[in-house]
Amino acid sequence: MKRTVLITGSTDGIGKQTALRVAQRGNVVILHGRNQKLGNEIKDQLIRQTCNNNIEYINGDFTSFSEIEGMVEVLVLKRLIPHVLINNAGIYQTKYETVTDKNIEKTFMVNHLAHFYLTYLLLPLMEEKTTPNIVNVASMVHARQIDLNDIVNPSDFNGSEAYSNSKLCNILFTKKIVRENPRVISNALHPGVIDTKLLRSGWGGGGSDVNSGADQLLYGAFEIPKETNGKYLEYSNEANPADIANDEKIQDELYTLSMQLIPK
Repeated sequence: MKRTVLITGSTDGIGKQTALRVAQRGNVVILHGRNQKLGNEIKDQLIRQTCNNNIEYINGDFTSFSEIEGMVEVLVLKRLIPHVLINNAGIYQTKYETVTDKNIEKTFMVNHLAHFYLTYLLLPLMEEKTTPNIVNVASMVHARQIDLNDIVNPSDFNGSEAYSNSKLCNILFTKKIVRENPRVISNALHPGVIDTKLLRSGWGGGGSDVNSGADQLLYGAFEIPKETNGKYLEYSNEANPADIANDEKIQDELYTLSMQLIPK
């Protein structure tokens, strides 16, 4: 069955390569980025490469709640509600920066809260057409502990710690989604150590080709067994995340905090 797949952060890196390969399978692809000109150029490039005209681009800055709302409005108007949502966009901050009128640390906002809000808005619409599949791109460097009282506006910012915290949040959120609605398919995955802008920003470079990362996202989107749900995956296999990721109390507390931060 042809599926509609929205991939956040898909104008470069793993997201772009995943979009190419999803389009090659004949699916409807919704690209996402925050540069309208670049996004349209990537859209045209992928259409030429794949001969698939069912590729759209949607613009939205993940430091803005209103732009995320605008994305969903456009998707509704264009009747492009996805079957599969791949929450892939991510950043690594080397300096402390806050966004929105709530002064939310940027890593937490982009890597977790923006995806939380986008999923919150889209999920009821996705459920109307199919069993939704939410793929959350986490990382094997996710945190082993977390202080939710110090994550929105941390007292002592460290880029690596902020990134690891946000990736733990991706796993916590995944498990909470499935607990709240067992009809939803959702898994968090480590895409591998991939040569991307993010890796170069945080760790100086190296890593595998983007196709290796795309393999993992495609597995989560199309090939994952039906019984695999609410799991954390590394290299297409179930893996054990940090113990705290399975703590339902922490999952609930992150959900409550996130709900308090998003627009009502």
